[in-house]
Amino acid sequence: MNDDLSEVDQEQLKRFEPLATLADHRIEQLTTLTTLNEVQPSEVIFDQNLTEKQAIFLLEGDADVTVKGKDEPLRVSAGDAKARFSLTNPGNLAATSISASKIIRIDGDLLDMMMAWDQLATAETQAAEDDSQIDNSKFLNGFHKSFQQIPIAHIGELFERVEPIPVDSGELIIEQGDEGDYFYLIEYGVARVTRKDEDSGDEIHLADLGEGTSFGEDALLSNNKRNATVRMNTRGVLLRLYKDDFLELLDQPALDWVTGQQAAALIKQGAQWLDVRHEMEFNQSRLPGATNLPLHELRQRMDELNRNQHYICYCNSGRRSSAAAFSMAKTGLKVSVLEGGLQQLMATPVKKAS
Repeated sequence: MNDDLSEVDQEQLKRFEPLATLADHRIEQLTTLTTLNEVQPSEVIFDQNLTEKQAIFLLEGDADVTVKGKDEPLRVSAGDAKARFSLTNPGNLAATSISASKIIRIDGDLLDMMMAWDQLATAETQAAEDDSQIDNSKFLNGFHKSFQQIPIAHIGELFERVEPIPVDSGELIIEQGDEGDYFYLIEYGVARVTRKDEDSGDEIHLADLGEGTSFGEDALLSNNKRNATVRMNTRGVLLRLYKDDFLELLDQPALDWVTGQQAAALIKQGAQWLDVRHEMEFNQSRLPGATNLPLHELRQRMDELNRNQHYICYCNSGRRSSAAAFSMAKTGLKVSVLEGGLQQLMATPVKKAS
């Protein structure tokens, strides 16, 4: 297998699902985070010894895919409907190239995280349009390292606690040496970051921060004093989150996680599978009897759910389903989450409930 030095472009990535659903800025980010490989005929693309979670897309050529429960391999050719989805989708155990081919590899955890944040950003944008609320998608579209530490299920809670603060040009927001008290994100406006040199006492310009940029989390996470000064260059609005709220949201929420075997028993007792992935993901592969309610539509369609029904949410990994389950549980719905999602369920045989 050889690495191709040519870059993957955005239009190539948009040929695949669910990549095509991602916002343009995420697609642009992915172009720098993908690996393009050339594979030779009869070369193994992946098998059950694959240790890293990867999404692998067939850009050129043909491949045979071994599918769980199927005796004959599934032939996939670049450009056909089956090739729009990852060769490593849940239930696919191995793939071998049939002809000289090109494949795109993407870190599976990174892509799954992007899918979760992107659906949540879409939901927040819709809520802002419908309810004249703050467009909280700026938090999500930032895809900042500090947000990745907050469990996906707590994102809705984050938005309930964030506070919009109008600020003036020249206003001091953070001063070097102060105790950390708030985490900030710039709704609009520009801020200037400086640091005082300990030896000379001169103020050194470090950066200018614009819309969608966050700051202030380092002191909260490390419990150290502020290591820089932030002052507004322009008028604007900051979204502010208090330290205790920020740290509390880092803890994992209490959810009812169930294994595949436990889920099978619940389904036999009348529980309902609820697939919270995009519709095209649901159409491509789903659990028997499952209903599809995408995460980004959940808030608007919550009244479609039966208050007397026990739901088991699932996605590919458990990230998106945990966010859905947390929102549902807050409204009083009885809900569980499939541990490890389809990836884990399809990787191990599930015993039938007795």
